[in-house]
Amino acid sequence: MKFTELYNKEILLWPKKIYIGDGYPIGKDGYFFPQLTSVHDEIEDNLSVDDDWSQIIIWSMFQAFHSESKSLVSKNIDTLEVDKLRKSEIEWRVSENLNSESWQPLLEEYKNDL
Repeated sequence: MKFTELYNKEILLWPKKIYIGDGYPIGKDGYFFPQLTSVHDEIEDNLSVDDDWSQIIIWSMFQAFHSESKSLVSKNIDTLEVDKLRKSEIEWRVSENLNSESWQPLLEEYKNDL
């Protein structure tokens, strides 16, 4: 599976802009973004449990969007524009996730074509 195919298909499930001004710190270093989490959960709930590729790209996108949201909030920006995030950041997370034990069977099929 090629990264760009995954990305181009699944980015369409995300709204172009997500309000992150509702975010707040939790724990020592954490941050919670209710609207971002809600969007992710809704997307994930509509994915087939058997569609491992969609599962991993959506999770990787959420991780990247969450990280970017923390950075944006620190600059007093309250909206995440999902298409402005570098694809390489999402691809890096896909690669990292594929190296975890639960996703490793997919690793051989994966191609970073950025």
